[in-house]
Amino acid sequence: MEKRSFSLSHLSAGFAAVVVGYTSSVVIIIQAATSAGASPLQISSWLLALGVAMGLTSIGFSWGFKVPVLTAWSTPGAAMLIGVVGSYELPVIIGAFVISGIFLLLTGVITPLSRMLEKVPAQLATAMLAAILLPFCLKAFNPVTTSPAIFFSMFFSFVLAKRFVPRYSMVILLTVAMVCAGASGVFNHLEIKAAVARPMWVTPEFDFMAMLNLSLPLYVITMLSQNLPGIAMMKSYRYETPVKPILVGTGLTNVLFAPLGGFSVNLAAISAAMCMNEEVDSDRANRYRAAIWAGVFYLLAGFWATTVVTLFLALPTEVSQILAGLALLGTLLMCLKTAFADLRYRESALLTFLLTLSGISFLGIGSTLWGLLAGLIHYRFMKTD
Repeated sequence: MEKRSFSLSHLSAGFAAVVVGYTSSVVIIIQAATSAGASPLQISSWLLALGVAMGLTSIGFSWGFKVPVLTAWSTPGAAMLIGVVGSYELPVIIGAFVISGIFLLLTGVITPLSRMLEKVPAQLATAMLAAILLPFCLKAFNPVTTSPAIFFSMFFSFVLAKRFVPRYSMVILLTVAMVCAGASGVFNHLEIKAAVARPMWVTPEFDFMAMLNLSLPLYVITMLSQNLPGIAMMKSYRYETPVKPILVGTGLTNVLFAPLGGFSVNLAAISAAMCMNEEVDSDRANRYRAAIWAGVFYLLAGFWATTVVTLFLALPTEVSQILAGLALLGTLLMCLKTAFADLRYRESALLTFLLTLSGISFLGIGSTLWGLLAGLIHYRFMKTD
């Protein structure tokens, strides 16, 4: 039996990773489900499916490979969905999730697919992501005119937290948000039941245009913004990364959990680092236990999703907008820095950014895919070396 089968540092690291990752974007997941036409019970099922899927994959991969493999949902993917799912019925949306999972599975099986995706310049991929995230960040400032007290309370608490305790800035922001919502009286007549979430099955329906506008962008965004950075994060901590099994495993998990609302399960990047650093364990061979604990907390969060959904659906629109916008600021900044840092890609990235942001639809294909395609064609055409 290995030494130190239990360590408080493993437990606390796993708990912190889940709390930070969960609180920073759960409101975006709920907004995506709401935009898809899901009922409150179905939204609970989405979070249940995601919690169970992330929990099982984090525990299974970490235990099986003895390395800290932390999975997560795709926050940029959810942000993309909010803007486009309104054109489709829920069964078609669920079918698109299934197809996206199949794409991930095939990427793990067919090596040229993953290599082809790796050749997409990071500058163009992040320009596309920046255009998806920008509207959410802008909406965070709308409440300054309608609810200034709420806005300034949340904004300044966020800034102070980023200055002094950056790791827990979103936890603090969420706490202040709940206090502001409570002060406004929205919880006065709210009945919160400590009920375990129930899975709600939606039979998938498949549509070719939904595959182009939902499945393909979700797959590309998940790979470029989540899986590839997650792989890079593991390598930066000198862990051997079982890439193919992870892609096949997460792809299969997505297919199985999609009818319950599991739209995307992929490698975590930033929150995963909380399970890999020296503070977790001086012996790097034991740090995988932190990811296993994170998986346990994912499962608990999924089981109690009904309570989470009840609380978040009761939040005033202004509070939800501020939460979502500020949660995505860091990701937006990273995307903009990457997209426009290299002069060789700058014009192509700008074209991708503007076309994606435009929201146009041509030949039934949305702006997300057109933006990336236009950027790729422009870069290849202008390339002289």
